[in-house]
Amino acid sequence: MSRKFLLSILPLFLLSACAQGQNTSENVDYDFDGDEYVDVMPSKTENGNIFHAFCWKFTDITAKLPQIAEQAFKSIQISPVQQPKNGGPKWWSFYQPLSFSIADNSTLGTKAELTELCTEADKYGIAIIADVVLNHMANIDEDHLEPDGTPTIYPAVENYEPYLYQHRNDSGSTATFHHNMNATGSGAVTQKYAFPGSILPDLNTANPYVQERALSLLKECIDVGIDGFRLDAAKHIETPTDPQYASDYFPNVINGAKKYYKTKTGRTNDTLYVYGEILGEAEGGRKISDYTPYIDVTDNGAKSSYISATARKDASVATRGKYSKECDPSQIVTWAESHDDYCNGESIADSMSVNKVWAMMMARKGGKGLYFARSSDRDTVPVGTIGSYLYEDTSVGAINRFHNRFQTEEEYVSSIDANYICERYSEENNGAVIVNVTTKATVDNTVTVKFAKIPNGVYFDQMTGEKIEVRNRKATINFHASKIAILTRSNNKARPYLKISNRGASFLGTLAINFELQDATGTYQINNQSPVSFTGKVNLTLDQSMADNGNIILKIRYGNEQFSGYEQTFKYTVVQLIEGYFNVIGLNPDYFTNNEIYLWSWGSGAGHWSKDYIIQDGRLLINLTTFTDTSFLIGLFAKNYVITNVNAWDSSVVKQTSDISISDKFFDASNF
Repeated sequence: MSRKFLLSILPLFLLSACAQGQNTSENVDYDFDGDEYVDVMPSKTENGNIFHAFCWKFTDITAKLPQIAEQAFKSIQISPVQQPKNGGPKWWSFYQPLSFSIADNSTLGTKAELTELCTEADKYGIAIIADVVLNHMANIDEDHLEPDGTPTIYPAVENYEPYLYQHRNDSGSTATFHHNMNATGSGAVTQKYAFPGSILPDLNTANPYVQERALSLLKECIDVGIDGFRLDAAKHIETPTDPQYASDYFPNVINGAKKYYKTKTGRTNDTLYVYGEILGEAEGGRKISDYTPYIDVTDNGAKSSYISATARKDASVATRGKYSKECDPSQIVTWAESHDDYCNGESIADSMSVNKVWAMMMARKGGKGLYFARSSDRDTVPVGTIGSYLYEDTSVGAINRFHNRFQTEEEYVSSIDANYICERYSEENNGAVIVNVTTKATVDNTVTVKFAKIPNGVYFDQMTGEKIEVRNRKATINFHASKIAILTRSNNKARPYLKISNRGASFLGTLAINFELQDATGTYQINNQSPVSFTGKVNLTLDQSMADNGNIILKIRYGNEQFSGYEQTFKYTVVQLIEGYFNVIGLNPDYFTNNEIYLWSWGSGAGHWSKDYIIQDGRLLINLTTFTDTSFLIGLFAKNYVITNVNAWDSSVVKQTSDISISDKFFDASNF
């Protein structure tokens, strides 16, 4: 996909001096036409919001860079880049790494594709932040434990990290993993990695070789263009100032990476950005200040008041929102929801409320946000697919631009009825964000709000483009459909927004799709047919007759008089089944010649391995008359590998798909 756009707002009219100041008199020029402010990305990664492309393929992120930049995200966080357990069939498998190097076999993509992503992102002024797992590695499962109760390390770790694996059960200084399940006192949390329902092999991060391998990974990432890191389970790694179990890990690994980044890139206006996952407090006499000399930290508690406000439809609750970490707000990363919230079923119930919470939080002074791109399915979280486009909503880009603009201005938070108000003000720059926390629109969708700090004068709602006059510190707001208003002095039209019901799929028979433009006009084009002009909503039914070589390419171009040149392309594939078989399409042909393919299938009984398939016309076909199981997955093994126990899961699997249901009739394995 591609979409062209201007990142900066076009120069506008000069700001009228009489519209400034903190007076409340009516001696104001209400013919004010707008200031000349130009939207730009923050110069430093640490000052901008982060887009979390959770489980997205590197190539898909590259294709979506124009949209992400348009939404004013300074950086993009990608899922862990190390070799994942079983090739990465599930989201959690990326948090059980096998290596301290960039994966050579991952559902996210190749090292070359990661390099290309970093190169292209740099053209948009976007930094790429890699999630890395430095605290622990993969286990076999919960039933495999060592005599001391520690989890048994996944055997494939030896293929990537032979020294770590071979010294896994050493005692003393050469031990590469902790064997201290009964650790107590301050820092005990750094000696074992356990979370509800699971325990993973905890690396001895005080070991110089373990530190060396971690630093090697960070350097390899920097070499391909990575600009920052998110440290998974950072709370479980000891610091030099820990009262107990202290080590020099952070000075050696994190400061070492920062020094390498500066030398490698030669950048003077930005540094390697690093933040760590510290859920709750540091625990056991340890402090957040033990970490902040080296990294920024997460604040998972900051969102609670804002979420509660949307749940209770009470804006006054949101005015009590504050950071829960005891450190400078500039060192905090927070969110409306995280991947853990979502995958564990603890996230915001109403999807559009995510953007309301985001708007309330990002209007505030200090800190930065991580915007989680939701998956299409909370339970399975398909890896390698884009699951949600909620981030493209007009409100997300508008609040990010507001956040970027009002980095240092003072704030004043208040509420009136169901409306949350955050004013940002200074001698030169004034604005406000108003969020209606209800889900039902009022009769006329308008509200009169009262301000305490921003001066009288003319503002413009960045959501609708409407002129808003503040008189006697009051203004009438006509809400955008999102129930969010974002006021600044810049006279901008509302930005174009394309909504589409299906952004690409393989389908049988017909597929109904609809798409709609807001604040724009455009054209749509199917394959090489003539473009069709449209406004508003279009309903289409796709079928075989519209396909060219089985594919239907839909291209939509759109814009308005201020923001033009937008373009998005969508691909749909019409599937023709080979009857009598379950059809696996799109499978990489290299797998047929360079790997052994086994099916792990199950029905009412236990699972088992088989090769009950044929290969025909580039498809893997399962005979529906002889295949009696109801579900299966595809496992790849090394060439000539033979499974000896077909009734037990074989951990030598190189890569596996997610679960597949026979009732679906076909499976598109293009992302495998």
